[in-house]
Amino acid sequence: MLHQEQFMKAQCIVFPRPLEATVGQIEIGSPGVGQILTRTLMTGVSTGTETRVFRGEQNDSTFPLIPGYENLGEVIEAGPDAALAVGQRVYVRGLCYDPAPYTMCWGSQVSHALATASACIPVPDGVADERAIYAKVAGISLHGVKRAKVAEGEWVVVVGLGIIGHLVVQHAAIRGAKVIAIDIDEQRRTLAKDAGAVEVLDARAPDAVDRVHAITGGGAAVAFDATGRADTLERTALYLKPRAWDDDPNRCGRLVLQGSVEQPVCLDYMALFRREIDLITPRDCDTADMVDSLALMADGRLRPELIRSQVYSYRDAATAYPRLVDRTAMRVLYRWD
Repeated sequence: MLHQEQFMKAQCIVFPRPLEATVGQIEIGSPGVGQILTRTLMTGVSTGTETRVFRGEQNDSTFPLIPGYENLGEVIEAGPDAALAVGQRVYVRGLCYDPAPYTMCWGSQVSHALATASACIPVPDGVADERAIYAKVAGISLHGVKRAKVAEGEWVVVVGLGIIGHLVVQHAAIRGAKVIAIDIDEQRRTLAKDAGAVEVLDARAPDAVDRVHAITGGGAAVAFDATGRADTLERTALYLKPRAWDDDPNRCGRLVLQGSVEQPVCLDYMALFRREIDLITPRDCDTADMVDSLALMADGRLRPELIRSQVYSYRDAATAYPRLVDRTAMRVLYRWD
């Protein structure tokens, strides 16, 4: 067992500069009061956000850095008053290790982690590592679905079928919504159909808006834009049903900015005003969203394995990240054995 003054060597993925990934080493101390030390089982790459860091386009990031915010680990040591047991699998949050000589851009791409026990989320028995690692991105998607108050029987459009958009499709379908999934990528449209979408459309089709209005009988109740692009939002809003005079004011069309958009967002106010569209901007996720997502994985309703992940050793990060940038991979997971 480590003592407070002792340190262990840990491996980490490092971005020394934009568009470069390598493996580095840091020192991690033993856990203090309310802390745990974990051994990483698997990490995930947030395809949108983490590749933005990789390209050097993330605000407030300083190279060289340790990226990542998806880490599944096993508790190997627990400090005093840490309410987690050695051997327990947890989704690791509340990182409190010193990343020197690097900085952190969230810092989850590490072989071992020191974390605040109360921030970590126990993983239910029976949820495989390959599913559990999706808890964070599934929670982000569920948070948007909750904020939009997606209800059974509603027509929901999801534009952009990357990881977040795909999981929005699954969560909305689980709630009984009728989902139309839209993307330029045929493979992603097929995966969305497998995930419960009742209709899929090519985003480039000139009649896509007309087809949505024909299918839904006048427009969708909710439209999620999960593209991460500022220039698609106005078109996404066109999929929504305008509110007619004297309709229920609580059932206006809801436009959800589900993607993380770094560019300034400029919308035609009058286009939203005339149709009385509500604008919803979900931020990240809450603990409950991750817990709920893990429960849905445990009972088999949420199936993140439909997303075709490419699994690498962390040692191959220099190969994996460019595959995400050039879109030859939809999702990358790292093993740390």
